[in-house]
Amino acid sequence: MTDPTGSPLPGLLIALPLAGAGLVPLLAAGRRFTGGRPALLFHAATTAVALALLVAVAGGGPLDYALGGWPGPWGIELRLDGLSALFAVLVAAMGFVAALVRPSVGAETAETPLREGLRRGALLLLLAGLLGMVITRDLFNLFVFMEVSSLAACTLIASGGGRAPVAAFRYLLAGTVAGSLYLFGVGFLYALTGTLNLDDLAARLPTVSADAALAVAVVLIAVGLSVKAALFPLHGWLPDAYVFAPVPASGFIAGVMAKVSAYALLRLFGEAFRHTEAGAAALSAMLWLGILGAVAGGALALAQREVSRILAWSSVSAMGAILLGIALGSELAIAGALFHAVAHGLAKGCLFLGAGGVRSALFGGVRLPDSDDYRGGWPRLGKRAPLTAAALTAAAFSLIGLPPTAGFFSKYLLLSASLEAGGAAGTAAFAALLLSSLFSAVYLLRVVEAIWFRSPAKAAAAPDPAPPRLPAVRPLAAAVVVLGAAVLAVGVFAGPFERGVLPDWRPGAEPPAAPAPAPDAAAAPPAGGTAEAIPTTPGTAATPADTEDFPR
Repeated sequence: MTDPTGSPLPGLLIALPLAGAGLVPLLAAGRRFTGGRPALLFHAATTAVALALLVAVAGGGPLDYALGGWPGPWGIELRLDGLSALFAVLVAAMGFVAALVRPSVGAETAETPLREGLRRGALLLLLAGLLGMVITRDLFNLFVFMEVSSLAACTLIASGGGRAPVAAFRYLLAGTVAGSLYLFGVGFLYALTGTLNLDDLAARLPTVSADAALAVAVVLIAVGLSVKAALFPLHGWLPDAYVFAPVPASGFIAGVMAKVSAYALLRLFGEAFRHTEAGAAALSAMLWLGILGAVAGGALALAQREVSRILAWSSVSAMGAILLGIALGSELAIAGALFHAVAHGLAKGCLFLGAGGVRSALFGGVRLPDSDDYRGGWPRLGKRAPLTAAALTAAAFSLIGLPPTAGFFSKYLLLSASLEAGGAAGTAAFAALLLSSLFSAVYLLRVVEAIWFRSPAKAAAAPDPAPPRLPAVRPLAAAVVVLGAAVLAVGVFAGPFERGVLPDWRPGAEPPAAPAPAPDAAAAPPAGGTAEAIPTTPGTAATPADTEDFPR
């Protein structure tokens, strides 16, 4: 129940990073601080609030907070349930780890205190936008937070070197088109239902008779969010944005940004559009595009030699797998998609931060023009920085899906859900997941082999290797090791994580009873719960939704 006088923690989850985004650049401009310590304080406080909310939801159920004391559907509601609390912790924790790394890492020019403060402020603004997308229940408010995160991400990407401004401009164009499509779709929905609240929308949609207008709204929203989630073939902005962003920003953006848009797709299609024919058709299209993306992203990663580009294209493959699980729609498939989002976010953040350190020769070695090539700067990294190399190896094994890492268990759930679905869609999904794992084994094991066994190809022509740059490398190495350890911890404790942290999926509010047909004994659900789940694509099997929200 919404309680305007209840805990302010849901509001603090957004207010803290927003306040930090304004204060940190001001403190840096006044030269009282470089921006590092105040920014870390705001990140740490936001992460602590997210963890406190996760514990509160686990013990007492969902928490609702009405902004300004106006409850929904008239006001803007923020809701923390098992699903949103999990993503809030993932986003906040990844932001804190990225903030450990100085923004100047990998920069080609000297970093002034003001420039560092502006970068750290942009990272906090991006964090606020993503957290807002996770916990809001208002569709227009979701658009506002989406644009806040897009502008902050664009600023961070443009602050990188080389072709970063071009990559940022491409991302800006893609984000503008995606946001416009989403907003037009929300406008259609508001014209049809007169509400922007997600719960109220789910209750009113079954009474809407304008099928054509509803189909247009669903398609516009699906395409807009799919661009943000980098669903193949709408992924064109992703590779350059991930490659050219500054090192700490690339670790954060690659770890969580596209996954938050996938989360929004799950919320909207799982709760609001599940009763509509247009929603079922959009999920079917999403499934087949996810299958294509999982295979195509892996094949394109296989053709790369620069590790950052390998990782960027593998993200296209991973997002295809996550959206594939969402589109399958069963409880097992959605659990696999959520598990994979967490596992991939931790592993990809770890690898992008490590790739930035290797590219900048922070772990020793020589800064060469091809340092990002797995045959250039990566050979014998295990000798120069063994602990960091071990963490990167664990993250690579997780992306491949090797036990006991988190990626093994997430892929196991997705493969099991594909077999459970059966039919053409389930068979194609199973084959795509296996093929993408095979591709990832080929291109990532080349990197692992270079880390531990390959000799530098240009050792004879290069100057003597430099020792690790300790003042710059320690925070970066700490961030890489923390994420690598998290990948292993989630895998080793996969059972407790699935039962106690990973939320059960609830399809949302039921349609109103008025338009429902008279009860029929033959169609009555089994005692103890409903038999409805989100629409599944042809050839898939639906499973009953669990009546408990959190924990399992």
